[in-house]
Amino acid sequence: MLEMRPLPPEEAVNYFKAKGYELPPTWDWHDMWQEAHATATTVAKSAGFDILGDIHGQLQKVLEQGQTFHDFKKELTPVLQAKGWWGRKELPDPRTGEVRSVQLGSPRRLRTIYDVNLRTAHASGAWARAQRTKDRRPFLRYVAILDRRTRPDHRAWHGTVLPMDDPFWNTHYPPNGWRCRCSVQQLGQRDLDRYGYTVSESPPRPPMVPWKNPKTGEVVMVPKGIDPGWGYNPGKAALQEHAARTLMNKLVPLPPDVAAKAMAASARFVMPALEKDFAGWVNDVVHRARSGNYRAMGERRVVGALPPGALDFLRGRNVIPASGAITMADGDVLHMLRSAKGNQLPPATLSRLPQILARPQAILWDKQDPGLVYVWHMEGNAAEKVIVKVDYRTRVAREKVTTNSVRSGRTTNADELRNRGRYDVVEGDI
Repeated sequence: MLEMRPLPPEEAVNYFKAKGYELPPTWDWHDMWQEAHATATTVAKSAGFDILGDIHGQLQKVLEQGQTFHDFKKELTPVLQAKGWWGRKELPDPRTGEVRSVQLGSPRRLRTIYDVNLRTAHASGAWARAQRTKDRRPFLRYVAILDRRTRPDHRAWHGTVLPMDDPFWNTHYPPNGWRCRCSVQQLGQRDLDRYGYTVSESPPRPPMVPWKNPKTGEVVMVPKGIDPGWGYNPGKAALQEHAARTLMNKLVPLPPDVAAKAMAASARFVMPALEKDFAGWVNDVVHRARSGNYRAMGERRVVGALPPGALDFLRGRNVIPASGAITMADGDVLHMLRSAKGNQLPPATLSRLPQILARPQAILWDKQDPGLVYVWHMEGNAAEKVIVKVDYRTRVAREKVTTNSVRSGRTTNADELRNRGRYDVVEGDI
């Protein structure tokens, strides 16, 4: 039997390093929902304070060096106090503008930050380890701590044995709430025979109950017995979305032809996770904008790769891109949302950009303002487009970079795109 105890923390450390803290600071823990917490560190009421890097760095140190909560609190408290993130303060809610008295840093909050992040890091690391050995041990057994503090639903799930791929683990892989102490055991058939366990014939399917987000008023359905925002598998979410993001980031240094082939070969299995990851990022940028914050954070995501046809077309014009990757900055998303001309692309469309760039209806070359024009959704005389500037020079983390950047996008008149005096067809049909 393989106990999923706190690991030799290598896998947990790797998870936490990959997790990062690139999503925007938040006002409320529920401003980010479920899987987003698996892929980025956030702290409620951190908006307006430059503290996420400090907290993330200290948590990583805890995992790498095996520090206790006392060490974590002792080293981090003076840093947070120096930056003003401590005690109760009167602050405006960025969503409503209402000034409220809120609790910032405190020993109790640091304990929650420490507990939540270490539990999810170890759970995610354990899931990654289990994936490597599931051919030999394909089952998981839910284990609750059976004492007077145990939640009734968690007690009822104790002893449930199901295959690792059962949908139950998508929502019920622990931890399943604040200070949840549940865990899982990974088992093989020999373990089941030895200990007399059997695979659950009627796995628990807890009812879904409505929960109203106190901040937004949005009502979502959550599994009964799981704290709102905890009904997801942190290891599975992190593996899928970080794998997609890591793969896309690896396109950047590749020769353009190699990047194009790599994107084509991996699109089928990477696209769902990439779209989900990218959509989460766009939604957070949109949330910022709707809160009145149009300040760019300097984030940039890889969203696709130039296809072979576009590379051949560019070579014919003596243009050899420095990279095959297509990227997009949060500042450009904000710019598109801020457009006052009434021809903005809907946020839902921006969220699907990886799929759109992979399968446009046509790609054009703008001879007047050089750049690739990706066109789709042509109905009657209407169309949607984004402009990709080839070899666009910018800065990322103060470093100069040259990239193929999505710079703008809007709805447009299809007849405009059929102007052969301005546009050459790279591939596709308009």
